[in-house]
Amino acid sequence: MTRPYRVALCGYYGFGNLGDELLAASLVEACAEEGIPRREIALLSASPVASARTLGVTAVPRWNVGAVFSLLRMSDTLLLGGGGLFQDATSVRSCLWYWGVVRLALLAGARPWAVGQSVGPFCTAPGKWFAENALRACTALGVRDQRSRDLLSLWNIESLLTPDPVFSLPFPEIRGGPPSSGPLLVNIRPWRGDLPDRTASEATRLAERAGLPLKGVALAEEDLRLMEDQRERGILPAPEILLLTEENWREEENRTLASASGAVAMRYHFALLALRSGLPVTLAAYDPKVESLGREWSLPSWKGEGELPPPVAPDRGRALLQRERFLTDFRSLLKSVLPALYKKEMVLP
Repeated sequence: MTRPYRVALCGYYGFGNLGDELLAASLVEACAEEGIPRREIALLSASPVASARTLGVTAVPRWNVGAVFSLLRMSDTLLLGGGGLFQDATSVRSCLWYWGVVRLALLAGARPWAVGQSVGPFCTAPGKWFAENALRACTALGVRDQRSRDLLSLWNIESLLTPDPVFSLPFPEIRGGPPSSGPLLVNIRPWRGDLPDRTASEATRLAERAGLPLKGVALAEEDLRLMEDQRERGILPAPEILLLTEENWREEENRTLASASGAVAMRYHFALLALRSGLPVTLAAYDPKVESLGREWSLPSWKGEGELPPPVAPDRGRALLQRERFLTDFRSLLKSVLPALYKKEMVLP
């Protein structure tokens, strides 16, 4: 029987983290560019009603195993769509949950594949086993950093190194270079230890030395609460802390990021938004995926020791090229998973 869905998207969607919602949006758009109508795309979400409304696709509750299995029985494939899904730095539960979805997909006859993954780090043997077993089941696999590709190579798993899917979303307009007197933007996320507070203190010092105002930018409610607490404690004197959401991020990318002098970023996707805007950036590397981004783009990557280095401007021309590169790589992966989509191309004249 013909299945009504070509792709069932699975990631950390519906939790109010802008980075993950941008991953979902970019992958839905990439599927649409390859000729898959939105009615043939479905999504697992913690907030299915909101996801369906925003993305225009079918969405089911990710915690409802029956609903997930029913969806997978109606889908040709399961796409593990971007982000650090397989890591146990916070808990082994993430690896276990996504492994479980992959097992359900195999039982349901939906081919698993993955795009835009950062794999690891792993602190436990079970976390590593769940990740390796799930990723080995993928028909096609794209990772967004060389570190992840090297790890998969050690497991004898082939992968394609691709840009992050968020690079494929339309870029903001750039009106000249970054202003010299605009605010220094700072994004701080909750993390263990004192790295969040040290980032706040060092970003404040950096802004004071440069004579710049400080402005907070949150990608999730937990970022906003943390930075508001830091402001109350006097270590982040930012008069304004902006929460980026699915509704306002495009406008703020063209306004807030375009008017800034530079950025200090903890979250991976805030750093990507800065790259897309050509904004000088320093990374507060709480995770290996952020360190990998720093190496790839020759950006300062600070891990909480010594002084925070000043932001460095990225190569925006290179950033612009990432859109077409991702779409080309995505098409290559999709072809190997759903070759029937391209059967007309395979017919010789």
